Amino acid sequence: MPSSLVGLTALLFAAVPGYLYLIRYERHSLRERPGATREVAELFTVGTFASLATAACVLALAENVPGLATLDGALSGTTYARSHAWHLVRSGVLILTLSTVTCIVLGELRGRHSGASSWSTTPGTVWAELLKPRRGEADPEVHVLMDDGTLVYGSGHMVSDERDTSFRDVALHHPIAIRSPGEDHLRPTGADYVIIPGGHIRLIEITAVTLNRVPD
Repeated sequence: MPSSLVGLTALLFAAVPGYLYLIRYERHSLRERPGATREVAELFTVGTFASLATAACVLALAENVPGLATLDGALSGTTYARSHAWHLVRSGVLILTLSTVTCIVLGELRGRHSGASSWSTTPGTVWAELLKPRRGEADPEVHVLMDDGTLVYGSGHMVSDERDTSFRDVALHHPIAIRSPGEDHLRPTGADYVIIPGGHIRLIEITAVTLNRVPD
């Protein structure tokens, strides 16, 4: 088997399970992103270990289940690959499927465990944790006081996850109202969204909204 094909196969078996692990994990935890290098390293580490563990299980199973590639056969080289190609294919598909399911479950469990805690020591996660709706809640009502005294009201929509809070912008969606310095009342606007630069935010007030709450 060409070395390039072997490398591509190994990449597939490590990347796919690892990627799905991260997706399931971050779906619940909304963690602070650790940077591209660290995230890729975690992706491949988890995916590789999951694939190796499931490969060991499938090879052990092949000793008693016909139609799967055995360890001796897989190590024998191209002769076995030509005569038992479908054995290798079936084993490969089974390994990829099992490792993918394993990573999804691990990511789900780890994400739920991390998201269940009300205390976080990771810098920056407070923005995402408080601005996201919980189960049974709609998007929260958000009041943002800017450094020039402007007050912006809206419903929480999105927050960027930049490590520097000066670049951690907050996006609100309608209904949106603004009170400029010197004004006594909020002034409704017809905008669908408003983006507030993180560097100009002095204070954020967040009010949870239940799904069955009657609008004010």
